[in-house]
Amino acid sequence: MLERVNGSRHEQVTSLRKAGFTYAEIGRKLGLTRERIRQIANAETTAKKRPSRTDPDALLTTAEVAELLNVHVNTVRRWSNKGVLETYRIGARGDRRLRQGDVNKLLRKSHPKQTLNQ
Repeated sequence: MLERVNGSRHEQVTSLRKAGFTYAEIGRKLGLTRERIRQIANAETTAKKRPSRTDPDALLTTAEVAELLNVHVNTVRRWSNKGVLETYRIGARGDRRLRQGDVNKLLRKSHPKQTLNQ
């Protein structure tokens, strides 16, 4: 395995690619998959990008909404079932997601002088 000397993984992969090595060969040298080597070479990140909590179109989980509203998760689900909060179903399991803007509307309706994320 190559030692990391004076450089990042990206620099290592770039120099090995210039030397004519394939992604698979570099992967074997560094102990990574060739797909991960390709990601490093193309400077792709592996971290998920989370939407900003100030974005009104950001989709939040029921747990995140419950934490924001300081209520139990089941309360958020009950409000969803009653139509107090509009939810969107995603995935094969039908997981609930709620728009940040809808949560803010609920807060403004119940507490007109307070808004979320100010």
